[in-house]
Amino acid sequence: MKNKVLVEKWDRKEIFDFFSSYDDPYTGVTTPINITNIIKYIKDNDITFYEMLCYIILQSINDIDEFKYCLEQGKVYKYDHINLSCTVLDSNNIMQFTNSIKYSNELKLFLKNFRKEKQDAELLIKDKEIQSVNNIYISCAPWFRITSVKHPSDFKNIDSNPRITWGKIYQIQNDQYIDLSIQVNHAFQDGYHIGLFIKNIESKIDELR
Repeated sequence: MKNKVLVEKWDRKEIFDFFSSYDDPYTGVTTPINITNIIKYIKDNDITFYEMLCYIILQSINDIDEFKYCLEQGKVYKYDHINLSCTVLDSNNIMQFTNSIKYSNELKLFLKNFRKEKQDAELLIKDKEIQSVNNIYISCAPWFRITSVKHPSDFKNIDSNPRITWGKIYQIQNDQYIDLSIQVNHAFQDGYHIGLFIKNIESKIDELR
């Protein structure tokens, strides 16, 4: 479900208009995330790290109203839920994109959907939902640490899809970390909302204790 937003009455109108006038309205940050509890949790529950972190990210996004506003054919809509599309490698180590993986707050159902779409992407089974306006895009680069990420952008077709990436797992003392990057359209989210998102991730990881 989605509802059209009357931008003229939207409390974000001034900021939306300001950044919408930019050729490049995107902003983002990269920050370390302690994922020690995820590593412990997946070992006991037959879940991959990619699956579990995608689930936590999707929950964290959907907890914040500001991430549910989406740009669609020049109009703003607010969706009930945000879904995701993520990258996988096929048998030739070529990057592929999953179809839209639907939001669910039930881990078992999310894993069922995630695994089906991941397998379809690996087998090159695609549909047009990959570029749905209410998708977040997730990828990772587990071969190296990251301090920043440059995402490809089509400045002729500005979108509002957040892009989230992380790098190699590394260790500090007895804890394990990743560097997590998020890019958003500044017309829709500010640093405050990115901060809420990061806080949500950290809280949900802490709850895995």
